[in-house]
Amino acid sequence: MHGGSLQTRGGDWFGSLPLGTKSVLLLNVCLYVSCVLFGYDAFHEVCMAPHWVLHQLQVYRILTAPLFHGGIIHLAFNMTAFVPMASSLERLLGSVQFCHIVFLFVALSSCFHVALAVVAGALGFNAMHECAIGFSGVVFGVIVVDTHLQMVPRRSVFGFFSVPSQYYPVSLALFLQVIIPSVSFLGHLAGLLAGSAYVNGYLNPLLLRQTTIETLEGNPRASAISTHPSFVAGGASADASPGAGGAAFPAIFGGGGGAVLTGGAQSGDAQATRWWQMPTFARRNVPDSQEAFANGRARTA
Repeated sequence: MHGGSLQTRGGDWFGSLPLGTKSVLLLNVCLYVSCVLFGYDAFHEVCMAPHWVLHQLQVYRILTAPLFHGGIIHLAFNMTAFVPMASSLERLLGSVQFCHIVFLFVALSSCFHVALAVVAGALGFNAMHECAIGFSGVVFGVIVVDTHLQMVPRRSVFGFFSVPSQYYPVSLALFLQVIIPSVSFLGHLAGLLAGSAYVNGYLNPLLLRQTTIETLEGNPRASAISTHPSFVAGGASADASPGAGGAAFPAIFGGGGGAVLTGGAQSGDAQATRWWQMPTFARRNVPDSQEAFANGRARTA
């Protein structure tokens, strides 16, 4: 009975996940299981190795490195962190835009990783020859977005201490580096930069417009996907109207950030921000009641 109950709860939990989040989870798990079953452990062939990407043009590593994991704990840690945050984000953005953003985070975090390795190499570190795998770059990008959406003043780092929310993502990365020195700090930092670029709105020119989303969702060839019970239609797009967003990362890009609603109006900084600097998930109609945002209770999901 107990085992059946756990199986039922597990099935209910998995069935409740949005389609994009569920697909990312399945892709990572199935790829790991396949590696175990077929005995594949030649991760040097697929890892993020900046030297090989730049000097041997092995650009496929940009896409392969995030999808492989070195062990079940590595996989479980990344997916446990990713799934709850990704589910909320997908329900806000819609499945099409969410999957597009995950792809952007995969590509952009890997590119940032290479760029950071070049800088670190110039400073005398052996970063160009590291070999990193795992989805944690994307996870840290989503952490930045989730922190932006939470709009709470402080967040706890594994219950050990709390920090101001805008410093939570980088504090988490530093804390993990201290307790697990073997993790790729550059990979985590690259994810933070990708997430920060997004919440500051610098990825908006790369995001899908509402007309594009509607075209994709209405394509008869995609009907099996768009009619799936877990599919989240519509959502925010780069065409939506301005709305709310909180600080999620120190302003290292010089002026993007989302606007926090105060007293029913946008701040002056938000009004001065160009459209392409507004985070797409924050560009939506202002809700009738803003009390939840003021107390930091709402996730806007």
